[in-house]
Amino acid sequence: MNSVVETYSRLADEYDNPKNIDSCWGHVARKSLGFVSTKGKHGVVVDVGCGTGRDLARLASGNPPDKQFIGVEPAANLRNLAIRYTENHPNVQILDGSFEDLPLDYGSVDYLYSILAFHWTTDLEKSVYELARVLKPDGEMDLTFVGRHNGREFIQKTTPIFFKYMTPAQLVEAATLRKQLTLEATAALFRKAFGEERLTVTESYHTYYDTLDGHWSWWVRIEGQFVNLPELIRAQCYQEAKAAISTLAVDQGIPYTVHLLHVSLRHK
Repeated sequence: MNSVVETYSRLADEYDNPKNIDSCWGHVARKSLGFVSTKGKHGVVVDVGCGTGRDLARLASGNPPDKQFIGVEPAANLRNLAIRYTENHPNVQILDGSFEDLPLDYGSVDYLYSILAFHWTTDLEKSVYELARVLKPDGEMDLTFVGRHNGREFIQKTTPIFFKYMTPAQLVEAATLRKQLTLEATAALFRKAFGEERLTVTESYHTYYDTLDGHWSWWVRIEGQFVNLPELIRAQCYQEAKAAISTLAVDQGIPYTVHLLHVSLRHK
């Protein structure tokens, strides 16, 4: 199984806890949800990487019952939570799938969105063409995901520590878990499948301040550097990484800057 999917499945019960919701990623997710637009003409709406289905249930509650919502989630335990979370919404369906293999028919989707998930795809071009395959000719889309310059503060402080505890092969493996694109590379990737006329790609930077424990609670879970470290070495690496990150502290707290990419497709 994909190690990222396995980790999200293992930690599914923590996904909606207050620490996660109130973290920088909770703030970014709420900002990203603001881009989502389920217009009246959108009869079939798809959320790829729907997590626990919390946002999907909220959207379904605020829309007519004849509008169909589909959540696609590869992590089994998250998918099971999403099924339970949306069980009172007969117009919501939760499916097993991923960007690389969407369980949807050709040209069947009016509107597709995804919040902070596309950077975990294992095959960028295949995933983009899957999106193009399932969208109707006049289909619309909003994707947000992290970019190349995400978390530069943490990276600069912790990279020397990772070089100390990890082999070059381990570092390469960790780096490839998350696709980190620039604005230019993102635009070029999506233009291959969607052209340029209806496509808009933008980027933004948002700096969030938190305590060391507040940042650590989410950061240690999503960083691929830790995936294959032996337990004793991981503990030593954790200790030094935390010490390094703590040196970033200012009056507001410890900063972490999210580089957010937004891909928007609109019918014109």
